[in-house]
Amino acid sequence: MARLNDGQNAHTEDRERPLAADPAPVAAPKLGLNEGSSGPNVEPDNSLKYVFSAIALISVVVGVLGYWRYANSERWVAQGISNMDAVGATLDAEGCVDEVVGWYGACDQHDANAAVCLQGVGILMQHCLSARERDETCEQYLDPTSDKHAASDDMLERARNPATAGGSGRWVYARCEERGMVCRNKRECACAEAYRAIDSFCRTGQSAVQL
Repeated sequence: MARLNDGQNAHTEDRERPLAADPAPVAAPKLGLNEGSSGPNVEPDNSLKYVFSAIALISVVVGVLGYWRYANSERWVAQGISNMDAVGATLDAEGCVDEVVGWYGACDQHDANAAVCLQGVGILMQHCLSARERDETCEQYLDPTSDKHAASDDMLERARNPATAGGSGRWVYARCEERGMVCRNKRECACAEAYRAIDSFCRTGQSAVQL
């Protein structure tokens, strides 16, 4: 009976013993979330903003420099036209070529655009040639058998067919070679453009130079 009572007393003590409190919940580590945000708080990347700002600045600088150089080119062409109007009446056709080629050679010194200057060659030649009557000159240039259309000795030596060495407008390079001006870049040769201007001026009845 004593053992039975002891067992009952033990069960009674177990029932009366208060239960241990649940351990306090452990707070989850903060992941850098802002209130109301759904992702981590990441610093914004400003590198693209700096790149676009640099590109915009470079574009502005290039545009300003381009406009400045174009404005210089226009002033240089206008100055050349004024000079040709003043001296054209005193020059023969070869003298016009001298003046215009010299003007073209000074383009770099005046920060002028090369393409604008090359186009200006024909414009200046027209003003120079128009300053006086050029009947005798045009008679020579309009005659396909005249010396003006002949090939140079060097051109004849290099040509596969010497009979056509000066044909198709290549005679302009021969006239430049006679002046000691070899047109290495035939697309950008002021001397050749000047002689083409004479030919065009004569073919239009001394009224214009076709650019």
